[in-house]
Amino acid sequence: MTQGWRRVDGDGLVDLEGMNSQRIPLVRYIAILLKLMIVFPIFISACNLKQFVAPQSVITDPTNFVSFHPECETCHTSAEPRKDSPLFVEGEDQSSNCLVCHDYRSNHHPVDFVPPEPYTFRVNESFPRFNGELKCLTCHEVHAGPGLSEVPKLLRGGPYSDTREVCFNCHYQEKDEAVNVHIMKDSSGDIREVNDEPVCLFCHTKMPDPEVDRTDDVTLKADVAFLCWRCHPPMPGEFFRQHFLVTPSKMVLETMQTTEKEKNVILPTVPRDRITCSTCHNPHQGGLLLHAPAQALAFSQSRLRLPKDSMCEACHYM
Repeated sequence: MTQGWRRVDGDGLVDLEGMNSQRIPLVRYIAILLKLMIVFPIFISACNLKQFVAPQSVITDPTNFVSFHPECETCHTSAEPRKDSPLFVEGEDQSSNCLVCHDYRSNHHPVDFVPPEPYTFRVNESFPRFNGELKCLTCHEVHAGPGLSEVPKLLRGGPYSDTREVCFNCHYQEKDEAVNVHIMKDSSGDIREVNDEPVCLFCHTKMPDPEVDRTDDVTLKADVAFLCWRCHPPMPGEFFRQHFLVTPSKMVLETMQTTEKEKNVILPTVPRDRITCSTCHNPHQGGLLLHAPAQALAFSQSRLRLPKDSMCEACHYM
């Protein structure tokens, strides 16, 4: 007889075929399934010690690795890499391994380019360049912690109490903060220049066209947050953790879309359809953008796209 689950009887019992027609109470049946759902994944993950070892553990044997990455061969030539054997394919760009899983070639920090010097960036030998170019491994270092463990976000020189600290190993904080990029027009009403180029290019890769460009048309030099953090520290507290880079639920997204129509405003979730700084804040000077929804409250001090007392209602039913 073919094994399988029979239907639930009217008296709340479950029949199992192929098991001597055992009948077990429905509640117990559900309890067994729940227990399997909890225990089985733990058992499976425990089999992979590289995943199961606690991040704070320290292993001094260089042939063992404490890593958040599940499989050594994802990056290395062997499932058991050793210090005295080749770790990577000869001639391979090691940063290319990162992009197999982390599709961050765009809408993150830019890579694969030679940074301009000397005004914009300082040379820091602790942050290597590869043939003069910035790569993933310029800012990130795998196995940089004690016992070849990993520091948070794999940031070179970490861990950092303020994540922005890693940026200012290369960027001049004082020069970035000295430029108010939110003031985009000069006294004559023309686009002002910063570092001998239009101020728009402080964030954008090319000059936007206010006549036709919308949110999805413009291109930025980096993820929105990277651009903002050059001058503004991340918001403190639980609010930031609950909102920043969160993908809106279907209900929240529908509420946002309703708000955009009713309030004639935009609440952009670029890149990657997630909440970011510019979802709630308008970085542009008032009167610069011609598309009315994009102009909303650009003159306000906090640059919120809606009045502060109704900003939360843009996404949440209050």
